[in-house]
Amino acid sequence: MSFSFDVDTKEQVRAATDIVDLIGSRYELRRQGRNYATLCPWHTDTRPSLQIDPNRQTWKCWVCDIGGDVFNFLMQDEGLNFPEALRKLAERAGITLKSKGKYGGKRSPGSSSRQDIKAEIYRALQFADKLYQDFLQSDDGEKAREYLADRQITPASIKQFGIGFAPDSWSAIQDAARQEKITPFILEASGLAKKRDRGGHYDFFRNRVMFPVRDRESRPIAFGGRVLPNSEERAKYLNSSESRVFQKHQTLYGFDVAGKPSRLAKQAIIVEGYTDVIIAHQCGLDTSMAVLGTALTQQHLKVLQRNQVEQVILLLDGDAAGQKRSDDVLELFLHAQMDVRVLTLPEGQDPADFLLANGADALHDRIRKSGDALEFKLQRVSSGFDPLVDTHRANQAVEEMLSLLAKVPQSGLIENSAFRLRQDQVLARLARKFSIPEANLRERLSGLRKRNERFQRRKADEDEQSQALMRPGDLSPFERELLELIILAPQVAPIALERVQSGWLECAAARAMLAAYQQLEFAGESLEFESVLVALEDPSLKSLLVTLHEQAQAKLGYTKVSAEDRLRVLTHRMGERQDAVRRLQLETELQKSNLSETEEMGVLEDVIRQARLRQGLVGDPGDEEDTMPPPTPPEDPA
Repeated sequence: MSFSFDVDTKEQVRAATDIVDLIGSRYELRRQGRNYATLCPWHTDTRPSLQIDPNRQTWKCWVCDIGGDVFNFLMQDEGLNFPEALRKLAERAGITLKSKGKYGGKRSPGSSSRQDIKAEIYRALQFADKLYQDFLQSDDGEKAREYLADRQITPASIKQFGIGFAPDSWSAIQDAARQEKITPFILEASGLAKKRDRGGHYDFFRNRVMFPVRDRESRPIAFGGRVLPNSEERAKYLNSSESRVFQKHQTLYGFDVAGKPSRLAKQAIIVEGYTDVIIAHQCGLDTSMAVLGTALTQQHLKVLQRNQVEQVILLLDGDAAGQKRSDDVLELFLHAQMDVRVLTLPEGQDPADFLLANGADALHDRIRKSGDALEFKLQRVSSGFDPLVDTHRANQAVEEMLSLLAKVPQSGLIENSAFRLRQDQVLARLARKFSIPEANLRERLSGLRKRNERFQRRKADEDEQSQALMRPGDLSPFERELLELIILAPQVAPIALERVQSGWLECAAARAMLAAYQQLEFAGESLEFESVLVALEDPSLKSLLVTLHEQAQAKLGYTKVSAEDRLRVLTHRMGERQDAVRRLQLETELQKSNLSETEEMGVLEDVIRQARLRQGLVGDPGDEEDTMPPPTPPEDPA
């Protein structure tokens, strides 16, 4: 157990960050007595499950069984590690982090921390972003400017989206980066350069129009490069490879523009290309964004849900591939239980083409008339044949629709009345279309749903067995009592640390928590709940600490015994249990071994000596008169 930052630094940032303000800036909060609540973004939530305690400055979702403070809320919400969350909250509060290293923690001379590398990657990408924009305005960028004009992308859009140009050179970025002391290693880590087989590097993007991809803070994290017309390059688009700052499966192009709280409405429009997003914004469709060379993923939907998006318009190209992609994402929306409308364009047109030819009003009209994804799917599976003649295709179509509906579990129907209504409408249409009694369809759907739920339960059990999560349920009763005791009564924690040996604890979570207390005790830090919560950097330990504190508080009214007495009884019982385990192990060993009688007596005496030492007794087992009180005389029978 180690901590990257000193407790004072973490406490300064924590004290400057109100947890209600932090969570309230991202999600809609509701008052619940002295506390607040909001819909948990990490599970399908219809009743606010995420509880915020402004007095303790903690949060907890009892459904997900996770919680903590401002640091691991940001870690959970954005997928950050602790140093990244600390730095971000420090910037938010206007605090300059002071430490021996550049970003916190001790470093040996010449070493480079992971956080330093990440900061250098951001610097390299920011540098390249500005350089590409400068290249676009240079003489070398004339053909790129002509291409953008042909696509009817305006100068205002070029500036808003930071469009640039990579010249036809193998070393333009490297030559300029050398002046800024940006190394080839950092350029490679940023996706801007590639390593040659025979040594050295070359620029990854060459002779391409450059579209910077930005995060929610508008920092460039990647690039997409579009080849110029008549180029010999075979790949039409090149995208940055994933890096420490860029994961394409959870990034949406244009989100930094469309995703600002003042701009992003309850509806988001998802298109497929860079120019589609830009033209859509030019036409006033300000909530348009695009995926990046990948299909829409569950992580993309979580990003949208966190920003209060309720309806998604999936705007697909009018080709066969666009039709197929609608099937690929439909299941995702069902799992997320979001309202999605699927809109396909006329054959051969992409969103940019359609908008430039017909205008935004025509697209808005199509959006208003579009059906939801289930309706779109039903039309696709039931078109092109006569169900009374081609019964095989009819059965396939019905099974395909029912299998899709079964993806939403029974619990989802209870929580989402809107989807339950849509399911009923689809079943009624299926019954009419294919002349099948609706009761038969419902019976088949119920069977498919039960089969899916059995499979999901098995998968969840396997996942739980394969992951070592730090949860209170993993603790033994002794371990739970010990941790709850030192959390509520930190004055006895030093005594507990002396008496309890780490080998007594079976659960990794209990050992990790005790090790954290041990380190803080050695460092002379406070062991009060709030101080320990700030000091911990592992999000699972923070969550465990908050949960145990909640449970310990609830038990306070059930006991009148002092913390010291509870600890004495607890450690005595834990020691007895260890003695019993040790005796059983020795008996097994003695039965298997060929020790002499004298050797066996020596082993047994050692066990007795250890037990006596644990109980505060001294001397050897045979030295009775020095260590044991005189025998009590028998009572007088009279």
